[in-house]
Amino acid sequence: MDDPVIETALEGRIVSLESLQPGESGIVEIVEAGQFENGLSVRLRALGLSNSHQVSMVRRGWFGGPLVVRAGKATEIAIRRSEAELVKVRKI
Repeated sequence: MDDPVIETALEGRIVSLESLQPGESGIVEIVEAGQFENGLSVRLRALGLSNSHQVSMVRRGWFGGPLVVRAGKATEIAIRRSEAELVKVRKI
């Protein structure tokens, strides 16, 4: 295969943002719209969850609560787990 994203996914290194544990980081590879409108995809990108940007899991909410994610060096955002599942990252 010549597609590095697919090769990395097959190696198990591309995972959903939701699956990262606190302290783990990744590079955003794909932001899917999923069953939601394209507006959600646009909003996630505007918050800093866009392709090739580094993200880190800061905190996971209890009992299925929101996730706190650092996008870049200083921006921290809280997003729903269902939204985080739409963001695919390459673990670093």
